[in-house]
Amino acid sequence: MTRQRGLWAGIFVLAILTGCSNKDKTLNVEGSYTPVILNFSANNQPPVRGVPNALTAIVQNPRGYAITYHWSTAAGTISDSTSATAQWTPPDAIGDYAVTVSIQAHDDLNGTDFFKTRTFQIHADNQFTRWTRSIATQLDVVPPVNGKIYWSEIRSTSTGESDVWAVSTPLGSPEQITHGFWQTTQPTVQSDGSRVAFLGKVRPSTGGASIWYVPPTGGDTTSATLLVGWSNNANHFLGGPRFAPTGSMLAYASDTTSANFFQPKGWMRDAGNLAAAPIPIMPTTLTGSGESSNGYWNPAWRGSADSVVMESYTGFGQANATARGLYKFSASGNPPTNPEPFSLWYSDLLAFEPDWSPDGQHIVFAKRSPGHLDRDIWIVNAASSDPSSARQVTTGPADEFHPRFSSDGASIFFVSDRADGYGANGIYDTERRGVNVWSVSRFDQP
Repeated sequence: MTRQRGLWAGIFVLAILTGCSNKDKTLNVEGSYTPVILNFSANNQPPVRGVPNALTAIVQNPRGYAITYHWSTAAGTISDSTSATAQWTPPDAIGDYAVTVSIQAHDDLNGTDFFKTRTFQIHADNQFTRWTRSIATQLDVVPPVNGKIYWSEIRSTSTGESDVWAVSTPLGSPEQITHGFWQTTQPTVQSDGSRVAFLGKVRPSTGGASIWYVPPTGGDTTSATLLVGWSNNANHFLGGPRFAPTGSMLAYASDTTSANFFQPKGWMRDAGNLAAAPIPIMPTTLTGSGESSNGYWNPAWRGSADSVVMESYTGFGQANATARGLYKFSASGNPPTNPEPFSLWYSDLLAFEPDWSPDGQHIVFAKRSPGHLDRDIWIVNAASSDPSSARQVTTGPADEFHPRFSSDGASIFFVSDRADGYGANGIYDTERRGVNVWSVSRFDQP
C-alpha cells in the first residue's frame, strides 16, 4: 500500500512537470516572448532635413530569433531598408514625416511566424551641434570668439549664483572664466577676444549688478575691471552689455540719468578708454513725447556697428510690464542723432532678444507662441518690418531662446532645453535636464 501511494505520488508529480513543460512551450510563442519594436534611435537628434540619417530599430528579442527587417517611408527616400539600421533622407524641409519599420521572425520549434510593424512620426529639423553637456542650468550663450564659446552657468539653483564658462570644442572640457563673484550673467566678448565683459554681483547684499570685464584667461573680483557701476540712484536697471562687431565699444541699457530713472535707455562706452564718458544712444533730455515712460533693453549691433536694435517696454521691471516691439537706433556720432518720438520697426510684441547678422541682412529673435510656455527661434529680413515675413528656425516642444549669430553669419547659436533623445525617446517640456547650447548650421533665410 505504501508503494502504491508512492507510485501515485510519482505519477502526480510527473503530471505537474508535464504541465509546466507544456506551459513553457505556450509562453514561447506568446506575450512578452515575441519580438517587439520598442522604439528607434537616430544618429542625428533630431534627424536632419535633406541629408541621410541612420535610423536603427530598437527591438526586444528575448528568444534571440533571426529577424528580417523592412523599412518604408511616406516621404523622402530609404536605403538599406532590409537591415536593422536604415539610411533615411527626409525631404529638405522642416516637418513631421511617417517612417514605418516591420520585423519578421520564425520559431522553428513551434512552427510559428511573428510579424510586427510600427510607424513613427519623425520630426526632421535643421542640423544641430551640441556644445555643452552639464546638469547645471546654462544661459546667455556667446558664439565662438577665437575658437571659444562663452556662456553663464548657474552653480546654485536655490540662490542663483553663477559663473561665466568657455569651451573650445563641442562637448569639450569647460574652462571657468569668472571666479569669486556671487553672480555673473550676460557675458559678451570683444571681437579680438581680449576682453570678456559681463553683468556681475560681488556679493548677494549688493542691490544690483555692475558691468565688469576680465581677460580671456579669466579673473576674480580683485582683478576684474569695473566698466559701469550699479548704484541705487544711477544705473539702477543695468544690463544687456554687447561688444560691437569690431573694436572695443560696448553697448548696454541703463537708467543712468534722472530723466529716465527706472526706464533704461541705450548707452555706449569704450572699454579701451575708461577716461571717456559714456555716450547716450537716445537723448538724455526728453522732449515730452512720452519716451520718458518707456524702457529699452537688450541692444544688438548691426554688423557695421552704426546701428542697434532694442526691445521696448512700458512699465519696465514691473509685474505689469508691456512689450512694445523692436526699435532701431543710430549708433553713429557722439551722441548719435535719434529724434523723438522713436519709430517702431517691428511690431511683433512676442519678439525678444534680437540679434543682428554680421552682414546686416537679417535679425534673429526668440518668440513665444500665444498659449505656449516654450519659445522658438525666428529670423526676419532686417529691411522688412512685416512680422508675416519672418521664418521659424526651430520647432518642437523644446524651449529655445537667446539666439546669437556666429561672426561669419553662417550659424545661429541659442540656448535650449532639448534632451539627448529629442524627437525619438520622449518630449521634455517642463522636465529640465540641463539647458544645452546648440548651433544651427542649416536654416531657412527669408
